[in-house]
Amino acid sequence: MAETAAPILGELEPETREKVLKRGNSRLFGTNELVFSEGDRAEFLPIVLSGRVKMVRFPEAGKEVIIGMFGPGEIFAIPPALDGKRFPATAVAAEESRLLLLPRQVFLDLMSSSETFSAMIMQRMCGLLRERTDTVQILATPSAEQRIANVLLKLAGEIGDNETKKITHRRQDIAEMAGLTLESTIRSIRKLADRGYFRIIQGKIHLDSTRSLRNFVRS
Repeated sequence: MAETAAPILGELEPETREKVLKRGNSRLFGTNELVFSEGDRAEFLPIVLSGRVKMVRFPEAGKEVIIGMFGPGEIFAIPPALDGKRFPATAVAAEESRLLLLPRQVFLDLMSSSETFSAMIMQRMCGLLRERTDTVQILATPSAEQRIANVLLKLAGEIGDNETKKITHRRQDIAEMAGLTLESTIRSIRKLADRGYFRIIQGKIHLDSTRSLRNFVRS
């Protein structure tokens, strides 16, 4: 099936890739469908084949904070899958998504038997730790506009010369990643655009460079 072409699987040697695909449970999730809930026992390792999945926490009633957003080829929730304890957050399909749910014991066997698989998982864990540090930094920033700027920098990544990065995330997604209300997020984005930090074209944010935004969050 087409979803098995996810980049993360292409990094594996054929034998290991075949085992992952054969032993994993491919499942389609509808928009806003739960993949797992905070407190559930981690019995599988989730790999996104298509679509997008968000990891969320609910610090208070009615407030949702996105602590991670994962697209095709990305692996997440690695620590609980390793130690078999409970998921520390809730995972929800942000759009129709297909995931490969790799049973925990298969995951552990592969960690022991495949150096390529183990190295890939360790590299991904390092990335998740960096992302978690970015999230803490965003939520610790008192200024709404600086929170939004930090989220946009995280989403944009590196931008090359003569390149424009289009942010496709919804305003609601950005609000939840920044720990802000939708109304505050919309106001802050409008203010930042008016100051020339980025352009808004047909409702989407376009960044030609991250330099000015980085200077802004450091100010």
